[in-house]
Amino acid sequence: MRSVLAAAASSLSLLSLLGACGGAPAVSGTRASGQSALMNDTFAGQNRCNPRDQARPFVVEWDATDTSSFESRAQSDVVFVRYEGCDLTILDGCAQDSVPGELGAYKPVDWTSGQLETVDVGNEADLYAKLPLGVASLGGRVRAGEKFHMEYFVSGTRIATRSAVDRGALAKIPGCRGATHFVYAYNLGAFALGSASNVQGEVGGSVYGFGTGGSTSSSHKAEKHGGDLASCKAETAREVQSCRAPIRLTLRPIGDGTETADAPGPDAPASGAKVDRIDAQLEATRRSNAHYESAHTRLLARDGGGCVTEMDAGDRQSGSERSLDPRGLLKERATCVMLAGQCDTGKKQLRAALEKLLDPDVDGSPAQIDKKVDEYAATYCQGAGTSPRDQLLGALKTLYRGAFDTRLDVAVCRQALDTVEKQIGVVKPRNKDDEVSFGPAQAFNYAPRCMVRAGDCKAAFEAHLESSRLLTPPMADSTARASFGAIYGECKGSY
Repeated sequence: MRSVLAAAASSLSLLSLLGACGGAPAVSGTRASGQSALMNDTFAGQNRCNPRDQARPFVVEWDATDTSSFESRAQSDVVFVRYEGCDLTILDGCAQDSVPGELGAYKPVDWTSGQLETVDVGNEADLYAKLPLGVASLGGRVRAGEKFHMEYFVSGTRIATRSAVDRGALAKIPGCRGATHFVYAYNLGAFALGSASNVQGEVGGSVYGFGTGGSTSSSHKAEKHGGDLASCKAETAREVQSCRAPIRLTLRPIGDGTETADAPGPDAPASGAKVDRIDAQLEATRRSNAHYESAHTRLLARDGGGCVTEMDAGDRQSGSERSLDPRGLLKERATCVMLAGQCDTGKKQLRAALEKLLDPDVDGSPAQIDKKVDEYAATYCQGAGTSPRDQLLGALKTLYRGAFDTRLDVAVCRQALDTVEKQIGVVKPRNKDDEVSFGPAQAFNYAPRCMVRAGDCKAAFEAHLESSRLLTPPMADSTARASFGAIYGECKGSY
């Protein structure tokens, strides 16, 4: 009993001493895991999430709203944040809305070929070092022994026009209070993160479907993601909106000076500099327009790769992404991408453009957009990656052109009919009004006429017999033979 009283007295004495030095320590409570959180109040605990050591965080905690807000602000201004410990907050109000870009802006994206990268988190030290913004949601699970696996792909990077920003430049903007850093650069692409226990047993390749172009059996294992990793491919990353999400930031602390580091000095001729800037902007506009006009010329010549190259050059010259803007030149770019052999990507771009350009109550309903996308795909899609449906529609389009618009070589007509015969039983109509439903009848009407126009009645006769067998029900050969002479009188005696 005496020892217990002595221990109690000792504890009271210690509390009195602490009270004399500023009061008893604040109680930090417990973590979600049930462990004491007192470690967070120590120097070591506070510095596990030190922005000085983690200046390039992945934004694993962002949802679609956070991403959209960031992208919207980054379109015209440098983005400012409050980054303390393991928490990062976008300060959306930290900008001069009346003068966009006054505090800096971002240059056009530097696109890269990229490759799949991985991050593995095996313990708490890994989490703080590699994914500091994930501590809030993953910390308890990691402390309990769970491991995590992340895959990411960087398709490009945007860098700010300012290498530094000083605090004095923010002083008069209320929304900048509390700002600690600005986003000097950010990576675009996609990532997927999930528990390593869900991917055990996977051998080689990507466990989250990287480069497959769509959902895979492994994609559901990702608990957090930015963009769609499955849509990323080295040669098409720029073209796919879902592989252009901000996934990682490069942060720089705000300086303690009174001016922005890149601001002109006091002797700079402000009026002359303004005139020079205007002249430079006009010249950049002229050059960018020349590239866009060249792209259009290449499109008309069906040079898809050259068209895309000129579109990119125009974007770089103008300092914008006009060719990727749904209300800008994305519709035209989409056709170039199709011609360049990336049919699925071009169709996605075209759909995004049409959804913005067309009135859903007039000519932009989902069904109408589907039909327009099919029409473009039939005209422009080419290459080994073209889907069976697009091959079929494209072949029917070729036969129609050869029958009524342009005299084609008989070999072109023959190849188109071969494609129709190959795909007509493979591609299923979406509905009774789908053009695929009328494919057999169209082939019967167009293919022989395409060959007659090409000057080969014998080939036309064979095509007439073949295509008559595609009809439902198939036409008897005797009937088809008799009908050919009646339809194509110009071939009398030539087949």
